[in-house]
Amino acid sequence: MKVTLVGHYPPPYGGVASLMRQMESALTLRGAKVTVFNLGAGRPRAANVLNFDTRNRARQFLQLARAFAVSDSDLVHYLSASYRSFWLGAVCVVLARLTGRKVVLSVVGGAFKDFVGSLGPLKRRVASACLGLCHAVVACNSEIEEALEALIPSKEVHRMENYFPVLAQEKADVPEAVRDFLNAHSPAVCTTGAASAEYGLTDAVEALGLLRREHTRAGMLVALTRYGGAAYEADLADKIRSLGLGEHVLIQKDLPDFVSVMKGSDAFLRSTLVDGDSISVREALFLGVPAVVSDTPFRPEGVIQFRKGDPRDMAEKLGLALSAGRGDRVAKAAEEGEQNLDKLLRIYDSVVESRRSPELAGRGPWVGPRSGYEA
Repeated sequence: MKVTLVGHYPPPYGGVASLMRQMESALTLRGAKVTVFNLGAGRPRAANVLNFDTRNRARQFLQLARAFAVSDSDLVHYLSASYRSFWLGAVCVVLARLTGRKVVLSVVGGAFKDFVGSLGPLKRRVASACLGLCHAVVACNSEIEEALEALIPSKEVHRMENYFPVLAQEKADVPEAVRDFLNAHSPAVCTTGAASAEYGLTDAVEALGLLRREHTRAGMLVALTRYGGAAYEADLADKIRSLGLGEHVLIQKDLPDFVSVMKGSDAFLRSTLVDGDSISVREALFLGVPAVVSDTPFRPEGVIQFRKGDPRDMAEKLGLALSAGRGDRVAKAAEEGEQNLDKLLRIYDSVVESRRSPELAGRGPWVGPRSGYEA
């Protein structure tokens, strides 16, 4: 089977980029030929990855139109993290259908329900029409599933967690500064997120300060994703400085591989105030790293939860996790990853084999020769 994955691809790692990399690697190990259309700002160099312009939308559209036209994939799978990427996904769905591709769309972001609720009548109709063109639609949790069903009541919505066999991924070298920081702190806690209030990173820093009252050598590595704001990033730096934690909190951007960092840490912290089915939480469970997470909905079994937005409870639960040590869910997490991959392949098979397509079926005007190109 030939599959094109469309969305943000690392570097940097985090969110849908990590999920894309997991899917690419897992599908390849099962014998699929995977092409990646990278819509992110990173510029990975790989024979199967096409990078697109992210600054000029008109140029990006033309590049995508040509890429879909010359693709020889059996199907296209678009991964939408949130409202920011949903409308670009709508464009990709239409282009894929006009060029005769079969389309799977996954929604994996925790804010999707709020996004749907914010849509006016016209945008809601456009969103419904876009989703109606897909051959399969996938949600990562029940809240997103309900939001999708409200938009496309006549279409089946599949459910699948955001997790695939993590050990299928190639591991990148951890930067020297990160290795030195992890070696200098015990326990070493890692966390990741955007410089944005909903990720609760200032609370995480405050929790570290409280944790250090008992664990005096504790440190925290914060892997910032590309998205977020300069104002919150400044607030985060101010919080670190005001608590005297400058030597004990390391902020890193554009890490080549967060999984390797997580593997070298004593605990993983997820301080979000809102979340979907966090990919990094499931990676921690797979690796056996204690996962201390906020009590938002849709947390998997095996995590330790604290009251979201409460640094004191966060620090207390971190202490409990560090006392308990590494978990015993590695085998179960690996099994769950394989089950998700099996489910994904069943969805792909049903889409490829189906003769019935949503409206707009058939070959479109942009279909060109079956040859590769560089965007």
